[in-house]
Amino acid sequence: MSSLAIITICRDDRAGLERTFASLHAQSDQRFMHVVVDGGSTDGSGELIQSHAHRIARWVSEPDGGIYAAMNKGWRMAEADFILFINSGDGLADADAVARCLPLLDEGIDIAYGDLLLDEADGSRRVKAYPDRIDTLWLLRESPPHPSQCMSRALLERWGGFEERYRIAADYAFFARAFWRGGLRLRKLPFTVGRFDTTGLSSSEEHRARLLAERKDIQRRYAPWPWYMAYQGWAAFNRTIGR
Repeated sequence: MSSLAIITICRDDRAGLERTFASLHAQSDQRFMHVVVDGGSTDGSGELIQSHAHRIARWVSEPDGGIYAAMNKGWRMAEADFILFINSGDGLADADAVARCLPLLDEGIDIAYGDLLLDEADGSRRVKAYPDRIDTLWLLRESPPHPSQCMSRALLERWGGFEERYRIAADYAFFARAFWRGGLRLRKLPFTVGRFDTTGLSSSEEHRARLLAERKDIQRRYAPWPWYMAYQGWAAFNRTIGR
C-alpha cells in the first residue's frame, strides 16, 4: 500500500487551523504523515502547532513567499508516495476519508481525485461532484481542487511542484500542465475526499479578476492552441451577451 502525507499550510488563521487539526485527528485511519508549514504567524498559530507537535511529523514556522511557496515547501518536507493538501480552514469530508483513500493509491496513477464538500459562507454545505473522465473541454472551465486530490510525489518532482509566479491559480497550472503536456494518469475516487472553506483567498470577489487572468495565461501556455482559441472566443461571446 502506498504511503500518504497530508500537508497543511497556514498564516494567521488559528481558528481555521484548529478546525483542520480536529478533522485530521478524527480520522479513523491515522496512517498518514502530517506536515505543517506556517508562514510566521503572529496570531497564536505557532503556539497551537507546538501544542499539537506530538501528532505532527514535521513542521516549520517562518516567513515564506506565499501560498504556493509554502505548499512547495510542504511536499518537499514530506516522505510519502502521495501528497494531499488540506490547508488551514479546510478538512476531510468524513472520518473515514483516509481509510478509503489509501487502498486506491498505487504506482499506476499520478492523481487520485474525488468529490469535494463545500462549506459556504452562509453556513450551508453542498457536495461539488467531478467527472469520472476529465477532458480538455472540461479542464478549460475548471479542475479538481487540491483538497480533493491525492498527488503522487513522483508527479510533483517531475514538474517541479507549483509555479510560484501564479499567486492564486498555481494548483490549476500544475494540473493543466501535467494533463496537457505529460499524459496525466488519473483515477476518480467514488466518494467525497476533502472539505473546502469557500471564504478563502481564491473564493473572494476581490481576487476573481486576478484568478481569471491567471487561468487565461495558464491556458494560453499549456492548452492545445485550437482548443484555447475556440474557448476564448466562446467566453468572449458569452461576456458580450451577459451570460
